[in-house]
Amino acid sequence: MFSIAECKYKKVYIDLWYLASLLELNGLSVTVPKTEDGRMSLPCALAYICGLVMYPEVDDFHYLVDKVPALYRPQFILCWEAIELEVDNDIVVWSEAAGTDAVVKRLRNLSKTIQLS
Repeated sequence: MFSIAECKYKKVYIDLWYLASLLELNGLSVTVPKTEDGRMSLPCALAYICGLVMYPEVDDFHYLVDKVPALYRPQFILCWEAIELEVDNDIVVWSEAAGTDAVVKRLRNLSKTIQLS
């Protein structure tokens, strides 16, 4: 388990802010990791923020964690866990149900909560 202090120390709030901006700019995909028009799923966007350089086939945690460069893997896991703890649900299920605007707003709020803790 991790703490808000650890998230603040590891600057998770910066990654969450970038993640919100990426999704706000491109839009949220609810069917595939990345659509032809640039929309991305929340897990796919998080993986890109954490160094993924290739197109992911799926947006499953176990697949993505293996594809994220080893240097950024701990940050990817920490961000994923922080989001799941915040929304109390799987991030794929939650993001698909919530939509782009709600996801962006929640990520920014989480980012600020961690930063100002």
